Amino acid sequence: MAKPLISARNIKKYFDVGEGQLKAVDGISFDIYEGETLGLVGESGCGKSTAGRTIMRLYEPTEGELIFNGENIYKLTKRQMQEVRKNFQMIFQDPYACLNPRMTVEDIIGEPLDIHQSYKTKEERTERIIELLELVGLGEEHAMRFPHEFSGGQRQRIGIARALALNPKFIICDEPISALDVSIQAQVVNLLKELQNRLGLTYLFIAHDLSMVRYISDRVGVMYLGHMMELADSEELYENPIHPYTKALLSAIPIPNPEIQRGRHRIMLQGDVPSPINPPEGCRFVDRCSYARDKCRKVTPKLEEIKQNRFVACHRAEDFI
Repeated sequence: MAKPLISARNIKKYFDVGEGQLKAVDGISFDIYEGETLGLVGESGCGKSTAGRTIMRLYEPTEGELIFNGENIYKLTKRQMQEVRKNFQMIFQDPYACLNPRMTVEDIIGEPLDIHQSYKTKEERTERIIELLELVGLGEEHAMRFPHEFSGGQRQRIGIARALALNPKFIICDEPISALDVSIQAQVVNLLKELQNRLGLTYLFIAHDLSMVRYISDRVGVMYLGHMMELADSEELYENPIHPYTKALLSAIPIPNPEIQRGRHRIMLQGDVPSPINPPEGCRFVDRCSYARDKCRKVTPKLEEIKQNRFVACHRAEDFI
């Protein structure tokens, strides 16, 4: 078995708020292998984006380890982290907010090159910026323009070019298509797939759109209220979901065939997502699960491998296989 490029171990991120601690990410573990895409899905507020930012160390973790190339990057100093950051990059959700409106595209893409001093001459810097623009489907003529002169899809391409500037190994895509028009979303996802094949990139792809996650991901993790509920190969998860929460989530995906759509059973979850400040004891999903037993209310299920490459955090997982 290949060694993982990234290993997350029991990562937690708590925020101090007025009435206690908000447990945004509460002990998640997974591996990401070189050249693959791990999708991360779940309802709004389940901790997906916080997990991504904690892995990047944009948020300092409350607990846990992140092993990259055999080294726990949570123990590195800021100076040591700067070297690691060449290999760790992020594409942000909002293409309007993540680009400095006062900077030209040339300076936005050139900023990582300047920080890491990864060129010898100005000409070399300019050449690299033009190369990156062309890589994402833009051209030299765009270099001296400002972000407000571009559409949302073009801005996201600029964000992708900036993320690629230092030849990273690993990119976190934090809902990179959710702010874009539907007609543009497929173009951006296809661009990400094409770049992955060309450059050998590894992605953590965080998204709401379950159909798009299926399309781009090799494996998918399902989060709920700071916990990982299920982790499996993409096709396997979508064809045979095991966890009751995964089943409910996937039943909401519309199917473009009206005959099949009419005959489907939509699983409607009762109640609201509990507060991450005061989550329920035992399984996080217990108050909304029609299969819950007494054990579910008392003991938190661990994410366990119930068959090869199939991890589920549910006391009754064996009943649903």
